[in-house]
Amino acid sequence: MARRFLYFYSKQRSKKILNIAIPSGLNSLLDIINLSIDLIMLGSFGATTIVGVGVSLSYMMIIFAFTTIVFVGNNALVSRFLGAKNPLEANNTITSITLATAIISIPLTCLAFLCYTPFFAWIGVDEFSQQIGDNFLQILLFGIPLLLIKQVVISAFSAAGATKIPFFIKIIITLINPLLKYCLIFGFFIIPRLEIEGAAIASLIINVIETCSLFFVLWLYKKSPVTFGKTIKLEYIKKAFKIGIPSGFERLLTIFSIILMNKFIAIYGTHTLAGYQIATRIEGFAFMPGFGFMIAAMALMGQNLGAKKPLEARYSTLNTILLGSIFMGIIGLCMTCFAYYLSAIFTDEIESIQGSISYLIPIGISQVPFAFICILDGALRGAGITKITLIVNSLMIWGLRILPCYFLATLKYPVIYIYICITLETFLRAFVYWKIFQSGIWKRHKL
Repeated sequence: MARRFLYFYSKQRSKKILNIAIPSGLNSLLDIINLSIDLIMLGSFGATTIVGVGVSLSYMMIIFAFTTIVFVGNNALVSRFLGAKNPLEANNTITSITLATAIISIPLTCLAFLCYTPFFAWIGVDEFSQQIGDNFLQILLFGIPLLLIKQVVISAFSAAGATKIPFFIKIIITLINPLLKYCLIFGFFIIPRLEIEGAAIASLIINVIETCSLFFVLWLYKKSPVTFGKTIKLEYIKKAFKIGIPSGFERLLTIFSIILMNKFIAIYGTHTLAGYQIATRIEGFAFMPGFGFMIAAMALMGQNLGAKKPLEARYSTLNTILLGSIFMGIIGLCMTCFAYYLSAIFTDEIESIQGSISYLIPIGISQVPFAFICILDGALRGAGITKITLIVNSLMIWGLRILPCYFLATLKYPVIYIYICITLETFLRAFVYWKIFQSGIWKRHKL
């Protein structure tokens, strides 16, 4: 009976999925660790600093909408070309998207500098937290072009299933990061104590090192499955952005909804908001396995459709859901059972810890349906069906999450009601994604 139910499961398929998902997920996990180092080290300065840095990182999340455009568009094209045994055009795609991304990043960086002060005022944080965020972002925003260009290289390796390459680079970066940040935040020998500015400078230096390392491997490493091509093709840029823009807009709406949640939670006071900032960083750790399996689903869907194997594309996605649900279920259980101890890593203020716990417990319960969302979203993106994911995520997040939470916050219901609302919406959205995947619409889509 079990064998009949798990008809899509095979050890070989699972191994292929895990070879992509684990390095990719761990790579993103290390990203979260590197971001969390800021909060851990700066958390000793109190709740005001946690809020200032946390809201600054929320502002930086807006940039991830643009990195999503680059990642999804480049990944979809490169994986299709590789699946069709056409590495030459895959390489030309990488070169074309890299150039386009470098050009776009310049006005985007200028816009980011102009908008962060109104952003802090709109969120409604206190004056001291806003000043901390201002000092942090004045330095950190110079890294935006690197963040965007870096995604081209990472998405190319992901499309080829070579997620171990960026992962190994990230390991080295993660070893350097805390040492550099400690020295610049707290001072060391001749290095002065720079506190907030030190954290931002260290992040910028780390970003430069990682981007240069990725480019070096892509360009000069002989065993790399992809490299830079010799031709720039406007056609590929148009296709990539046509595929990526709906995903980017979807990500922007999702990020904006997350930012709105910060605004709603801010109504309940500094300690509740600080607890929420801590909890969302912890949730970020839980998201990473889901992200890894999403990348696996995206790459394998694109490769199998490029190779004209829709049945294998379906089986790979189902197999990925099984593995992802097991991983995320275990993580969700840990989030729920060890909420206090996880929160206490970031601060020793009891009010902030309690605020974190009240979020982590209901969110931990929803990790399995969240795995469904991540993986099926990735599979549909790999097929190039990004408009559907835009519609589903936008309607459900805004209609069933943001609007109810707005009324709950405005009417001053206990904050736990907001967190329960988020959990229920996650379950429902997972069901909708499952029905869309089962319809088989992804088989008929052409890039």
